[in-house]
Amino acid sequence: MAILVNKSLTMNTSDTFAAIDLGSNSFHMIIARELDGQLLLLDRHKETVRLRMGLGPDGQLDQAAQERAIACLTRFGQRLRGIPNQNIRAVGTNTLRLANNASDFLALAEIALGVQIDIIAGHEEARLIYLGVSHFLAKDDQQQLVMDIGGGSTEFIIGTHFDPHSMTSTEMGCVSISQQFNLIERIDAVNFQKALTACQLVLRPHVPKLRQLGWDKAIGASGSIKAIHETLVGNGWSHEFITLAGMEKLREALINSESLEKTKIIGLSDNRKPVIGGGLAILMAAFQLLDIDRMQVSAGALREGLILDMLGRVHHTQDVRETSIRALLTSSRIDQAQAERVSHCASQFFEQVEQDWNLTHPILPLKSLLVWAALTHEVGHFISNRKYRQHSAYIIENADLAGFNQEEQRLLAWLVLRHRSKINARDLLILPDDCLRVFPKILLLLRLAIRLHRGREAQPMNVSLKLIQENQLALCFPTGWLTQNPLTQLDLEIEAKRIEEAGFSLSLIEESESC
Repeated sequence: MAILVNKSLTMNTSDTFAAIDLGSNSFHMIIARELDGQLLLLDRHKETVRLRMGLGPDGQLDQAAQERAIACLTRFGQRLRGIPNQNIRAVGTNTLRLANNASDFLALAEIALGVQIDIIAGHEEARLIYLGVSHFLAKDDQQQLVMDIGGGSTEFIIGTHFDPHSMTSTEMGCVSISQQFNLIERIDAVNFQKALTACQLVLRPHVPKLRQLGWDKAIGASGSIKAIHETLVGNGWSHEFITLAGMEKLREALINSESLEKTKIIGLSDNRKPVIGGGLAILMAAFQLLDIDRMQVSAGALREGLILDMLGRVHHTQDVRETSIRALLTSSRIDQAQAERVSHCASQFFEQVEQDWNLTHPILPLKSLLVWAALTHEVGHFISNRKYRQHSAYIIENADLAGFNQEEQRLLAWLVLRHRSKINARDLLILPDDCLRVFPKILLLLRLAIRLHRGREAQPMNVSLKLIQENQLALCFPTGWLTQNPLTQLDLEIEAKRIEEAGFSLSLIEESESC
């Protein structure tokens, strides 16, 4: 899918999409429209927020950084008015992954922006970067190394076409390295060499794997790499591509400058000067350890990847979350036939009560989360049959599941952990406020589907779920079915007692009675 720039088009909000990237150095927003298979870029905004510079040694995001961020997001929010929330995706990256008070900040940030903000893992950030970059490249069969230097982390992805084969996120960024080695105001040779060595040490464990996979071309994305490229080309230190020789000339020019504030280098903006030292050290370390000869620069990055990923979900052409769940099932070697039976039953129950229970959420795909929980509730058996629910929940919450944000994984793990045993009030209190109404009901549907299929029988069941009154349910069976299946009846009667603690009542009835 090509991405074209056209600011003159009249915006039709139903097919307009927006992506917001809360990076460690800058916040970015792009607004685009889908038209005839192409993504037309309508608007672009960027503000240098320096969020990472407000992250203290105690892991707290300071007040000044939060105020800068909120002011920026308030301006972004004004531009988003009229675009449906389901067409907007906002994500936080490395700094918000690390900040101990990220949840407090996000509560204010979401009010300012007007939409939910997801914190994504480094693995997911790498996937989205690759997606954004790959759509700007000429289609060929070459394997490519994509590198993206952010404010707090640097991602390395190797892939072909639109398929990433290896994704690596490292804890070094242009802001964090510039801060750590005193490169913000002035760059001297000793500090720069220390920064370069530190970056090599961070990258070194990943080098064997990256070299083994190999690549035909190297591509760079995002602010630091773009700034270095513009500076090298602008000063004639390289032509078209980034090279190590060109970066060495930039390093010497920076070292010879009295201060970064006063230095005048073609292509180097005032906003980029305080973090250029860290970005340059990271990029030079990558060139040296990975033997990169030259690197081209991509116009696409994380925010373009976000919009392209949204389009895949909206049009149901590809939701990578489904692929991630299927890959987890395969790797865990569980009883997949049983997982399919439970998920099919849970899906049917959802459809039967969806309207009466108003099972909706402005952002979360409730039915999909239920189905994914049903598919994965036994993956913990791969570790041990003992406490497998805890193992399952841990795997789901902590695994690198492409396409999922941290909240989705936590909620999925919440469902899986509680698919059997007792339910108490504390289980419900840990849910986010916007999930309190629907997630206990989703959990009930999951528990009933699992109970019904505890015997792992292959034959289909003719059973339906009906809502008698709010929180009063009935499972309806063919005449005589309960008598023929006494163990299942006993299991369901036990479940009926357990869900009473969560405020639900369950009746077991046969068709001749009232179904």
